[in-house]
Amino acid sequence: MRISLKLAASLYIVTFISAYGGGSSANAVEYLRFLPPAFSLQTGLLSAGTVRGWPAYVAMGAIGGPNVTPPTPTSRGGNDDFGGSPVDVVFKYEGVNGNGDPGIIDPPTNALRMTNDLTKLSAINDHPMRVAIVEYTAQMSGGAAFADFTNVSTPDPISGGAYLMGRHFTTLAAGVIALNDKPVTYNRTNYFGSLIMNPDLLGQIQQVNAIGDANKALPANSVNTAVDQTLCLLTQTRSYHNVYEPNTFGGQCPGQGGPAYCNKTYVGTPVKILETMLADGYPAYSFYDQKDAYWNVAINNLIGGTGTTYSQIGTWFNSCIANPTYDKRTYNRPNFRAGFDGWIQANNWLIRTFSPIGNVTFGWQENMWSVSGGGGGWWLNTDLTDSQIMLNYSGPVSSWLQTNAPSSITTGALRGNYVPDYFVFDRYETDDSVSPGQATLYNARSWDNYLSGVGQISKNFNNIPVMIWQIPGSHIPYVGEAEPEIWVNPETGQPVPGNYVFSTAPVYFFGDSNLKADLSNIIAGAGASTQSAVGNYLPKCSTDPKVAGMTAYKCPPGSNYKNYLLAYQGKPNNYNWGKANSKLTKAAASNVFAILWGGGNTTNVIKNFSNTDDHGWLANKIINYYKNPTPVVSTRAQCCAD
Repeated sequence: MRISLKLAASLYIVTFISAYGGGSSANAVEYLRFLPPAFSLQTGLLSAGTVRGWPAYVAMGAIGGPNVTPPTPTSRGGNDDFGGSPVDVVFKYEGVNGNGDPGIIDPPTNALRMTNDLTKLSAINDHPMRVAIVEYTAQMSGGAAFADFTNVSTPDPISGGAYLMGRHFTTLAAGVIALNDKPVTYNRTNYFGSLIMNPDLLGQIQQVNAIGDANKALPANSVNTAVDQTLCLLTQTRSYHNVYEPNTFGGQCPGQGGPAYCNKTYVGTPVKILETMLADGYPAYSFYDQKDAYWNVAINNLIGGTGTTYSQIGTWFNSCIANPTYDKRTYNRPNFRAGFDGWIQANNWLIRTFSPIGNVTFGWQENMWSVSGGGGGWWLNTDLTDSQIMLNYSGPVSSWLQTNAPSSITTGALRGNYVPDYFVFDRYETDDSVSPGQATLYNARSWDNYLSGVGQISKNFNNIPVMIWQIPGSHIPYVGEAEPEIWVNPETGQPVPGNYVFSTAPVYFFGDSNLKADLSNIIAGAGASTQSAVGNYLPKCSTDPKVAGMTAYKCPPGSNYKNYLLAYQGKPNNYNWGKANSKLTKAAASNVFAILWGGGNTTNVIKNFSNTDDHGWLANKIINYYKNPTPVVSTRAQCCAD
């Protein structure tokens, strides 16, 4: 529905959509109301509900990745084996190393292969799914580092790559093209993929006060040049004659005959050529190899990662370094300003250039530990009012974003078409029991604080929808449980009897009727470790306001983990983990539209990678949740061009 700017300023339109937002069966009913005076709109379309193409209930997701063989209803062990364990979205890191692969233009094969998997799984589970790719165009998970912002011929001393920014942008844009070309299909409806942008980047720059360094690393025209190189490589029609056969020892196609992809000339843009090669049966694994002749994963896309011979993608990119030509009438690149926000705008522009609003969605990620001098993530584990959370966390974060990175969360210089679809917050990626020294022992108070903080930031930015991500999926173990999750020693790979893995998030959101109201049946062991002691574990407690919430948990000294879990709203023995306590409703009220569970080392909905699935505990909770899912709550004005 398109309305004028004048009308947009006086009308508030609420759209109720079916449980599968964006599905062909959606029936919209619109009610006109007066806009709250706080709303300010630059453009003309108002709609409510959730993120375009996502469910109108709080969605559930999990970590996954391409299967080697297609998933079936009973297949297990593959990264995408979600048969019988439905979720709404499956996320995977782009590339091969999980860090953005600096110096490498990654092929978008993860997205394409996962789309195939999830199309099959949507039919198997009778439940539509989406692909989410975690994208790093700059990576600071290990601390402040600015090499990813460079775009020079001098090799980076760490990665060995050159023109890192241009290669990162090309990887991003190629992934967007693939997600836009090949959405998951279910019941004749497309379910486009999504992008989680640059985890830990915003939080790290804020926490260590590095915005000045980030701005300095991105001088005028550097971003423009990198974008031009991306447009040059990916938008021109090219020709590639393939004589490479990965399945032979010498890597050469036979002179005659052979597979359909042998001795064949492909014509199209680079991603289209890759898609066609895959359709011809070209083995996807080869695109993850350093030696692939068309699109390899090696530093500077050199064959084998060394020498002077490049893959075809590397060769084309080299020509774009020297002469980045493209059709500037079709691709009218803005003049991205110098500095960090100009770089963010370039990321957003590339996404929207290769996938229009309504198709591929995206959101930037922020951390719970980002406030400088704020004790990292410890603040979550103390008693706080909403006003204190605003003062100590959501206020400073909102102010920093508005000042230094507005395009990551709201309308920047590029205006409404380039506003991200949502904003992402993570949780330190381990199960609670694994890293108690990193403030990971969350009780109900901690999760309340978490939801209040993310909800306040959302409301500060036009109620932008919120995704919470990397949420640990294990549960609180209890006496008599048939299959509690046993801790596996990472050095031996063997389970250690009497040692448990546990977290609170799934029980906070779903409840567990097996737990007694007083937690008298929580496993209470011996020893000093969280895994062995569980309910008897002694967290680092303090009631000193200079310590609690800064380097320790707020609890009376001598409290054990059981006491800690039962404390709530300033009172002992005041929380019943046997019930859900409407916490999913609280999440929805904080504008949470999706909860993505697990990580590579954290309990997940299914077992893949080095994680576990807690014997299906979380998968069964999600199956039951889908019988009566929690509706999202959104009053956001969504902008797009007149």
